[in-house]
Amino acid sequence: MPKPGRDEGDLLGFVRRFADRSTFTVEEELGHGYVRLRVTEAERRQALQDIRCVEDVVKELVRNARDAGAREIYVSFQKERGRWRNVTVLDDGVGIPEPLHRKIFEARVTSKVDGVVEDAFGVHGRGMALFSIKQVAEEVRLIDSVEGRGTIIYTRLDTHKIPEKKDQSTFPRLERDEEGTVSVGGGPRNVPRVLAEYALGCKDVRIFLGSNAEILATLYHRSQELRKNWAAGTGDGAKPLWFDLGGAREGRALHLLAWERLGLNVSERNAFRILEYEIPPLLSVNEVLSEEGRDGPPRRSDLHRQARTVWVDHLARRLDQEDMEMISSSLGDLLRCIGERHLLLVEPPVIRRRKNRIIISLALHDKEESD
Repeated sequence: MPKPGRDEGDLLGFVRRFADRSTFTVEEELGHGYVRLRVTEAERRQALQDIRCVEDVVKELVRNARDAGAREIYVSFQKERGRWRNVTVLDDGVGIPEPLHRKIFEARVTSKVDGVVEDAFGVHGRGMALFSIKQVAEEVRLIDSVEGRGTIIYTRLDTHKIPEKKDQSTFPRLERDEEGTVSVGGGPRNVPRVLAEYALGCKDVRIFLGSNAEILATLYHRSQELRKNWAAGTGDGAKPLWFDLGGAREGRALHLLAWERLGLNVSERNAFRILEYEIPPLLSVNEVLSEEGRDGPPRRSDLHRQARTVWVDHLARRLDQEDMEMISSSLGDLLRCIGERHLLLVEPPVIRRRKNRIIISLALHDKEESD
């Protein structure tokens, strides 16, 4: 095919100057502000590297949360049987419209039609991050996403296929220049380093890192704060996806909420320990990095808050979960017998430890009405 002549080239340039830029970048309009980019545009936005390791997966998921306007990002980072790395990223950003829930894992689908985002990690916005993660992960799922309430994405990775740094406990060494600006220095290029770089670069976004139980504990207490604010009429913005957690009053309810709503696999026993503050909420990565006078780089253990020592001498804490289950089982058998005599149905007792008391709640129903 012959090359375009001067007149044809000038005409094309004229059209490009006045036409909508999306004409040359977008292949398909998907609605709700999302598009599928043309191949040429996606290639132009090509990231500096593809998904090669676990750290890259976390980097891209946190990037997406940040670009969605999240103010809080929670990274549940848990190893299973020494091989499987489970990563769940929860945020309170703008969320993904329901019609796009399946589309976001397809190639070149993005909400960044007007351009790319460039940060310390390179170019972002070509609509390939979730698609690339899907290619290397054993499983990737959108647990939930609601417009205005945030997004939760779960990924399961085989570290025999997609490696990670051996040391996932040490944060990088921090350096401070003459003007007092803090930056990341030496240390392992692990997930704590990725999150430290985000925390230093996005000071208005709080980032949390922990196991499923630690993240659930943090979300539970954060939910309690939010619920108090809303009850007082001082709630700000939309209710995040974890807003209902703070209403849980017993371990089983919190365990089920964590799994069914958030995709966090936390045992009923650990859920009970969260309610009793035996698993306290985490400090944010931002808070730990801002602490002064530390000898050496922070470690993940520094993210742990101290448990409430005021509870240590409470007599009810001498009873562990096994004791509570024995009480519940024995009471259940007794109450069923009593209920039969009075034509009552008795729900399994709910037992709580509170300081020097054991509180037992029983829900009764009329057996004739139930029949």
